[in-house]
Amino acid sequence: MHLLKRLAATVLMSGMILGAVGCGSAESASTTQTETQAQTETTTNEETATNEGVRTIVDQVGNEVVLPEKIERVVITSLWPLPSVYTLFQGSAEGLVGMHPAAKAAAEGSMLSKVADLSTVETGFIQDGQINAEELMKLNPDLVLYNGANTEEYEILKKAGIPAVGFLANASGDWNTIESVSSWMELLGTIYQKEDRAAEIKEMGYDVLEEIQATVSDIPEEEKERVLIIYRYSDEQMTVSGDGHFGNFWIEAVGGINAAADVEGSPAVNMEQIYTWNPDKIFITNFSSAMPEDLINNTVDGDDWSSVKAVQDGEVYKIPLGMYRWYPPSSDTPLMLKWMAQKVYPEKFADVDMNTEVKEYYKEFYGIELTDEDVTTIFNPSREAANGV
Repeated sequence: MHLLKRLAATVLMSGMILGAVGCGSAESASTTQTETQAQTETTTNEETATNEGVRTIVDQVGNEVVLPEKIERVVITSLWPLPSVYTLFQGSAEGLVGMHPAAKAAAEGSMLSKVADLSTVETGFIQDGQINAEELMKLNPDLVLYNGANTEEYEILKKAGIPAVGFLANASGDWNTIESVSSWMELLGTIYQKEDRAAEIKEMGYDVLEEIQATVSDIPEEEKERVLIIYRYSDEQMTVSGDGHFGNFWIEAVGGINAAADVEGSPAVNMEQIYTWNPDKIFITNFSSAMPEDLINNTVDGDDWSSVKAVQDGEVYKIPLGMYRWYPPSSDTPLMLKWMAQKVYPEKFADVDMNTEVKEYYKEFYGIELTDEDVTTIFNPSREAANGV
């Protein structure tokens, strides 16, 4: 039995769970202060009653938030992957009345729009990249979930008197996507008093990570693949995922070596640096419209990719787009681990049928039957998938 199917069955025992960087931008989410991490770890333990039906919690930024008695209308603002995780946790997008237009644009080209009806979810409260408090109030939200690194947004919400819970994209402090999604689940579990459901979803991700790392643990250091993740690529510049970014976690989690580990964050680089790194595998995120064929066919104006090993071997891949872009934390994070592990070490994961894995995952956890065409779309996102970023 596939691991994902077995884990899903465990979840079913307590109730069927149906169904960035974005994240406002990955750069804006890099909050790694020790105090914040400590506050994040104790979020679920610091819930205290204030009066009947009203509770006070501590969010991932360390702010105390008084939750209303009933939470029926929710707006998710600047943490773009969060609607997918909200949908996984709640089993639907019910109650979601507003979301960031960039997140909705990504959803329209993803499976999220197939799993959940987002047609009535409003985006007009975001104007010129900022919250318009007056338009937001028209949605009559009981609660706003936002990117905790966006302090300007928090001040707007605070001034408007709307309860706002801050989530951090890099909640773990070390860009571990499994831990970040798990911490989001913990916080959602606290908000909605569904801690058991949060715990079961968290366990799924950790089990998949453990399985993959056990499979690649015997690869000698000198035989590990050198992997490069291109984060953004345009006529103006190319940025890569160095140490201190989500890509570094993905690469190391599947047993690879980050070719760009000697640079920090997601810096701009030139082709001379690429030639020096000469990676074995290249992955391109959906925060860029660049496609593998652009590199393989050497059609990027001004950049010559023909001598790069990964290009010569045809080992250039576009990261999938499922419920959300798979590069930052999202509800499809366990699938990203499986997919990337197989691409980096196909011989180690030859028995993994990703077509089946994705179908089983979506059936068990989102309650939908994907067609072969749906799966093909997930694994072959278009250039337009970068729209809105």
